[in-house]
Amino acid sequence: MKFKKKIASRIKQFREELDLPQLELAKLVGVSRQTIYYLERGSYNPSLTISFKISEIFKKPIHEIFYQEPIIKDILEGKSLAELREVAKIAGINIEKLASLSEIDDEQLTKDFKEDMLIKIALGLEIDFEDLFEKEAK
Repeated sequence: MKFKKKIASRIKQFREELDLPQLELAKLVGVSRQTIYYLERGSYNPSLTISFKISEIFKKPIHEIFYQEPIIKDILEGKSLAELREVAKIAGINIEKLASLSEIDDEQLTKDFKEDMLIKIALGLEIDFEDLFEKEAK
């Protein structure tokens, strides 16, 4: 079992280290300020051209700027404690085990969570199972 992942970035961190406003970075990259905003939020995946330009500006390899993280991390971090308690109750696990999902890797996921438990977690989160986890080919 594997998490579905999304592209995340450290653009905001590196931009702030250079004391570079979003608008100025956008001009250097050749995109709108809104594009930089969406890149920083993780709601837009950059083209290779944009990725290379940002890499050149920050003088950092692309893999230090962009990385993959599980989609579930954002989902869990966006839930209130009461919501997390309800999801844990639906899944029949304690809240600490539920919270651990945002920090474990795919190998640990397979060891610690059975598929039926993950289906219940997805149900509690009101998300389709396929939107959180990749089904392995059998």
